[in-house]
Amino acid sequence: MAKFMKKKTILTIIILIYLTLVIAFNFEYYSNVVKSKIIRDAVDNSPGKAPENTYPLILLHGFNPTYSRGTSGVTLKNLQDELSKDLDYVNKGILTDESHCGELKYSKNPIIIRVTYFENFKLLTIDEYSRNIQNSISKIKYCTGAEKVDIIGNSMGGVVARNYIKKLDDSSVRRMIFLGTPNHGGVYNVGEIANLLAGGESRINLDFIELSGDSKFMTELNKGDETPGDVEYYSIAGDIDGKGDGLVLAESVFVDGDTDKITVECNHLVLGFPKLCPKAYEFIKKSLTRTS
Repeated sequence: MAKFMKKKTILTIIILIYLTLVIAFNFEYYSNVVKSKIIRDAVDNSPGKAPENTYPLILLHGFNPTYSRGTSGVTLKNLQDELSKDLDYVNKGILTDESHCGELKYSKNPIIIRVTYFENFKLLTIDEYSRNIQNSISKIKYCTGAEKVDIIGNSMGGVVARNYIKKLDDSSVRRMIFLGTPNHGGVYNVGEIANLLAGGESRINLDFIELSGDSKFMTELNKGDETPGDVEYYSIAGDIDGKGDGLVLAESVFVDGDTDKITVECNHLVLGFPKLCPKAYEFIKKSLTRTS
């Protein structure tokens, strides 16, 4: 009996810790929702007119098994904070469904904002994720008045963005930076998992399955021009074991026609942290500030 109670207590503690972390990670997102609702009627919500040659910077997260909009948005917060300080972006936190023009428009320096393509706790296809960021990019362009945006896509976020550019709109992005993105589906062991789930050729339309190199989605994405549109593409790959960053194969990140690329000795999980992977961070800053 005592042994059973001890196991029950441990399980209860684990559940409480998990719930605490979920609440903490989602706090920023939902507090922003509340703030937007409160100030909506107190500010000018007309669209802005961005100064010429300024571009909002969008940060797209990677795969997150919780499929929570708030939790996923936390991952690139440190990168956002550092870029806003070093390159003088206006830090706008995370975009929500309630974000409005009064919050997004700017008159001098462009904004930097994290965007999630998830719909809370729904497992969708990458095509559906791309349609979600299309809505977000349209809102940001409309509210700021900017003609184009720049995007940093972390891991799967880069695939979502490239798919958006190729299939939905190749005229709204100026620069696309891939950060450990499996552009050719080179994710450690995912191909084997996909085959187990799909019985050979991957035919299941799940986001992580679509990242398999032999999936129908990945085959179509890489058919023809790998760098479509009038977009500058920059690629950052990690290599810690002669293969890749511990999750994504280095050779999978690079695309035919990229403007510049770099390989850094960083694990996949730290590529987006400036102090933990400074070479990747310096490359990001150089890519964002270079003159065309």
